[in-house]
Amino acid sequence: MKKIFSLLLAAAFTLSAAACADKSEKLSVPVALDADGNVDMGVALAYETDMETLLAALDEKITDPNAPVSENLNAKTLAVFGYLRESYKTKIFAAQQYMHSKQTEDLVYYTVTGDLPAIKGFDFIFSNLGGERANNEQVDMAIDWHVNSGGLVAMTWHWNVPRDIGKPEGGRAFYADEIENFSYINAVTPGTKEYEIIIRDIDTVAAQLQRMEKAGVPVLFRPLHEAGGRWFWWGRISRETVEYECYQKLWYTIFDRLENYHKLTNLIWVWNGQDKYMTVHPNTYDIAGIDVYPNRENHSALVSDWEKLSKITYGGKMLALTECGYIPDPGEVFGSDAKWLYYMPWYGDFVYAPSSPGGTAITDINGTPSVNPDRMSEEFLKSAFADERVVTWKKLPDYKNTSRELPEHIKAWQMWNDLVNG
Repeated sequence: MKKIFSLLLAAAFTLSAAACADKSEKLSVPVALDADGNVDMGVALAYETDMETLLAALDEKITDPNAPVSENLNAKTLAVFGYLRESYKTKIFAAQQYMHSKQTEDLVYYTVTGDLPAIKGFDFIFSNLGGERANNEQVDMAIDWHVNSGGLVAMTWHWNVPRDIGKPEGGRAFYADEIENFSYINAVTPGTKEYEIIIRDIDTVAAQLQRMEKAGVPVLFRPLHEAGGRWFWWGRISRETVEYECYQKLWYTIFDRLENYHKLTNLIWVWNGQDKYMTVHPNTYDIAGIDVYPNRENHSALVSDWEKLSKITYGGKMLALTECGYIPDPGEVFGSDAKWLYYMPWYGDFVYAPSSPGGTAITDINGTPSVNPDRMSEEFLKSAFADERVVTWKKLPDYKNTSRELPEHIKAWQMWNDLVNG
């Protein structure tokens, strides 16, 4: 009976997603660009978030965890949200963060399980560097994953800002201890140099989100992650930044520009503030996340972290392990209250055995990496992916205007493997 219900549910979402093909023409308001393809700052700065008006509008809106916070969603993104919401607490989505174009982690998953994670995480880390340093390879990879393989996409943003606002040639950074002169307070204060940088960067990323929107890619968007820590410039750097509510102002500026100014239609919002001082209005996020890195092998459900996140999250919102050091055991998850929506191990040696600490993967003659035994065993990974409660790539419903092809790097590996083994 359960299998029949699952098939009917998958079919329902397939039809819902297919219906969106006729409505996928619904697009956002394009970011204004100059002749060189950069954000037109004259246009960009003409729009300014009115915090008081925004918060009043958010207060007037009923908070319904079963509905997306965005009122702009196209049909495909609405179908993805519905699928996530319907699956919550009965399924857990296998996810994985990627950073390098080789996506070596895929070979571990595929050679061990014959399957892949349902959600791939990518990053806008290089999108706002400007000039020749700008690199949107991560966006390209995300589009390819959804359009050609039918997988789901999550995007985070390691936001690089000038190390010294007075010295543009001094480079950019996102770690707080690498930044010498960039005021967080100024960043959320119109009329300052920092504010202009912030607006330009938000609109630069908005333009990339619009590329994804045009390609038909729904996005689980996680900006300003791990804000409760002191390691990123947007985090809780000092008591002063908390008192001035810098984080909240920055979050609302991003939300307002993408939702109310550009009116993006493909965003499912993920809040990852991880601290009671970083809470934001519940009508600005769909999923609350927490990042957990135990200092030794731990495949438990991380119940204490679930409870910690629950205490600072609006009741009923979906909760996720937006980053983790170890894949939780499905049996542990569904035997507890900590029924995470998805888990996402970090990239690199969190999955594969490295040639050195933090180094590239050890591979055999066929170029095949192996599971990092410090993180999990092959038996554990096989068991986790085989569990009917774990949503993997092969278990996802199909969406119209997407293919279900294996990624090209896996096909290339297969061809090489066939040649080597004759």
